[in-house]
Amino acid sequence: MQLEGYRRPVIAGQDYFDDQAALISYGQRWPGEPAEESYSVTIHPQRFAPLHVVSQALVDWLLARFEVRCFQDSGLAAELGYAMQPVVESVRLIPVDRACAPLGLVFTDFPGVLLSVGALYQWHFPICGCDACDDSVDELLDDLEEQITTVVNGHFTEILDESGAGLLTHRFDSDGIAGREISDGVEEISPERLVRARAMLPADGAWAPWPLRGA
Repeated sequence: MQLEGYRRPVIAGQDYFDDQAALISYGQRWPGEPAEESYSVTIHPQRFAPLHVVSQALVDWLLARFEVRCFQDSGLAAELGYAMQPVVESVRLIPVDRACAPLGLVFTDFPGVLLSVGALYQWHFPICGCDACDDSVDELLDDLEEQITTVVNGHFTEILDESGAGLLTHRFDSDGIAGREISDGVEEISPERLVRARAMLPADGAWAPWPLRGA
């Protein structure tokens, strides 16, 4: 992964403790099955705050490096069908070249971040955030940066196949090397979003690299 000109903000380390004053080793907390009482509970949601810090740094980097317009968009979460947590801020970044995938970031007060890319892709950081999931914040940051880098480098593809039951496939590659592929049904996508997606998706599903400033 290469983010030329980008440097992740320095995140001050912080220790978290359970109700027995024992240090919690998030990211490697459960050697086996999580404790039953850890499901649907998040004792220290503030540990996810670096997602907001890094997301803002990524927005600043994208604006400085690429020919892209940035808009505050209070309606983005509703457009994406997201209503799990209150929204703090939403931004939409649209490259000047329509062949490039647009990108949106919804900052939630959990704190978390919902990433929207292209016509129909979206991913939440963290997906759940409960103590049973035991997310590593460093790994979440790595994944966020990697997904955005893949998109701006033109290695993101999304294919909408509405034959049969309907299938939506997103693929993140890296310099010609096959990467992560995610496929889901389209039954939960609103008709309005499908109409917009059909109009904006590239014919072959491959989004172009974002244009550099001054190129």
